[in-house]
Amino acid sequence: MAEAQEKDAIEKGMQTLWFIWAAMLGSLLIYVFLCYQLSETIRSSAGSDSFIELFRNILFGVGAVTFFIAFFLRRTMLSVRAGLPKSKLNAAPFVPKYATAVIVSLALSEGIGIYGFVLFLLGDSFQTLYTFIAVSALAMVFYRPKRVELERLAVAYKKRDESVPEM
Repeated sequence: MAEAQEKDAIEKGMQTLWFIWAAMLGSLLIYVFLCYQLSETIRSSAGSDSFIELFRNILFGVGAVTFFIAFFLRRTMLSVRAGLPKSKLNAAPFVPKYATAVIVSLALSEGIGIYGFVLFLLGDSFQTLYTFIAVSALAMVFYRPKRVELERLAVAYKKRDESVPEM
């Protein structure tokens, strides 16, 4: 009975996460579409090239740092701490934990695409926009929800709950 509830929780959690992932990936396409619609207006009011070049270099560095922060945050958030008490309220406490880790890493990854969108709005080229959007999309594919990770987290929680005596 508990395993059936666990599998049902995993299935529902994965469906929700896949929907969120697809929506966030789709938002990158919306950014590109908006840039095409606004390109004539932006080109007429573009800022100075030296400011944009400096800001682009800063955001490239921030984007790289964001990618690695997302990796380490996700890894840290998915660790199972043995000292935590068993959860009586939630039959599958690993699902919200996994969902939080995935959403945080996806949000940070989407931020990279937003950096390119902001640069384009400031007057940078489509090439810069495409670069940031592509890196963001690759990061989102890298950090996508994975059933194997969720099942591995479920097993780790089960082992932890078996080793911790009830209070």
